[in-house]
Amino acid sequence: MIHNYLKLISIVLLGCLPLSLRAQEGLEIERLFEKYGKEKDVTYVELNGEILDSYRMETYKSLVFRNVTPYATEIEACLEKEAQSAHVKKRQEVTRSDTLMSAYYQLADVRRRGKARKRYILFKRGKEALATLVYIEGTLNEKELMEMLYKK
Repeated sequence: MIHNYLKLISIVLLGCLPLSLRAQEGLEIERLFEKYGKEKDVTYVELNGEILDSYRMETYKSLVFRNVTPYATEIEACLEKEAQSAHVKKRQEVTRSDTLMSAYYQLADVRRRGKARKRYILFKRGKEALATLVYIEGTLNEKELMEMLYKK
C-alpha cells in the first residue's frame, strides 16, 4: 500500500516538472546549456514567472560567455548542425572572416499542453570575447521578438 502511494507521488511530481526542463529536448543546443551552464566564466540565466508572461514566453534560457574563445568552435559546430536540421524554419547569420558573429534561428513550432509554441535560438558575439546564446519558447511571434530585442 505504501509502495503504491510512493509510486503515485513520484508520477505526480514527474508530471509537474517545469516545461523548461523539456523545452530544448531534441535540439543540438541542449547539450551546450547542460555542459557549460556551470562553468566559472559562463553565466547561465533562466527566467520564469511574470516577466516571461508579459512577453508571452514560457521558456527563456541564456548562456553569457565572458570569454567565448575556448568554446567558440563547439558552439559554432552545434549551431551549424541545428541550422541544417529539419527544426529550422528561418535562418539568418552574420559572419566575418569565417567567424560566426550572430545567428537567428526560428524553429518549427512544438505543441505543449495542446498549444503551439514558437521556438527561437539567438547567438551574438559582443565586444572583445563576450558572446551570448539564447533559447526562447512561447507564443510570441517573430515581430514581437524583434520588438523586444531592439526596444530602445
